[in-house]
Amino acid sequence: MKFKELFDLLKTLNIPVAYDHFDSNKEINPPFLAYREVSINTFKADNKSFYRPYEYEIELVTEIKDIALEEQIEELFNNNNIPYDKSDEVWDDDEKIYHNFYNI
Repeated sequence: MKFKELFDLLKTLNIPVAYDHFDSNKEINPPFLAYREVSINTFKADNKSFYRPYEYEIELVTEIKDIALEEQIEELFNNNNIPYDKSDEVWDDDEKIYHNFYNI
C-alpha cells in the first residue's frame, strides 16, 4: 500500500490524519492519527532491488482510552485485508495522552 492509498483509507475514520506530524502552527486536538514509513527489508539479488514492501507505523493519539475508536481502526484494517500488529499502549503523563501503535 502506498502513502496516498493509506492516507485516503485512514481519512475514512473522520479524524485528523497526517504523514509523520502535523504542522506546528496548527493546533490539533486528540483523537488523531499520524503514520510514517518504517524500516523496510527490500529483496535484492544480482545487483537489483526486486521487491520493496511498504511498511508503516500508525500512531493513534487520544485523551482517553477509546476502545470504540481502536475497534473501528482494527475493523477498517480487517475489512480491507490489511494484516496488522498492535504494540503496547503508552501513556504520556506530561501531555496526558495515550499513544497506540499499529504496524502494517
